[in-house]
Amino acid sequence: MRSPVARLLPLFFVGLLSPELAGAQPAPAPSADAGVTPAEAARRAQVVARVGDQAITVGEFEDMLNEAPGPVRQRYLAPEERRAYLENLVTTFLLAAEARRQGLDRNPEVSASVRRILSQRLEQRAVLESVTPESISASEVTAYYQAHLADYQQPEYRRATVIITADRETAARAIADVRAARGDLRRVRELVRQHSVDEPSKARDGDVFYFQRSGAPTGDGQPVDPALAAAVFTLNREMDVTAQPVALANNRFGVGVLTGTRPALRREVSDPGVVATIRGFLVRDRRTQRTAALLQEARDRLHPEVHEDRLDLIHLPPGELGNLPPFDPQARPHADPH
Repeated sequence: MRSPVARLLPLFFVGLLSPELAGAQPAPAPSADAGVTPAEAARRAQVVARVGDQAITVGEFEDMLNEAPGPVRQRYLAPEERRAYLENLVTTFLLAAEARRQGLDRNPEVSASVRRILSQRLEQRAVLESVTPESISASEVTAYYQAHLADYQQPEYRRATVIITADRETAARAIADVRAARGDLRRVRELVRQHSVDEPSKARDGDVFYFQRSGAPTGDGQPVDPALAAAVFTLNREMDVTAQPVALANNRFGVGVLTGTRPALRREVSDPGVVATIRGFLVRDRRTQRTAALLQEARDRLHPEVHEDRLDLIHLPPGELGNLPPFDPQARPHADPH
């Protein structure tokens, strides 16, 4: 766990260059529309500490404590812990004021740290806090689910090694040979090469990969005759073989050996796990969009200029390895012939 001083370092850097961002001005009291009574607004506006012209109000200090994780907040129920945190905060303001007096606010490294902290805080407030799982409505979850239904509902798939023969007798012999192989897949593949007349499946040792009950394939698999697919779906265990030769639509006969099962997938939109997953997808997508929109708004307002042609004017000292040639990703090391 970070120490109170470590947690206040971002505030130190921000206060160094921009005291008003670190609490130099009291935060405006919440309006009546926010449901805050005048007495509550007055309580929050009271100054709990002052460093020079910078005031820390009760409300600001309270908000800082409440930003901590739950277990850490529990510590601040003790008055001595609150006093220690306030003392650390005052120390931070004192150090920031002294650093400004010594001109550290004009240090490039400090400026870079402040810019980084401000950009992270902007992202936290304008992106992370504004786009949360709770901001995704149930109707949006349902719409995503329907648009990606195949990700949540899939039929059962079977995988098989098939032997396609020109006649029933050869198919019957192949079935007997497969049974004699007693689950030896290597032997089954030999039988494919021995008996099968279907070149596409034979080139894969009979493996047609996964397919549906209808014979429709998935991925790189090949379509399976519907009658043969239906016969494979009657098998119970891997390496079981179809009981009889299966008559195929092309006047050939098929033998199927079950080599894999992929159970049906059916996850409903009412499943809390599905809802959480979809909200996670939508949150990431919208945060990306929100970040891009913020950057575009800033570009439209500030019109940044980049002179890439002047990058060549920048001189960098050679590193520890000396003056190496520029890195060429296309270059390949050559083997020493000796």
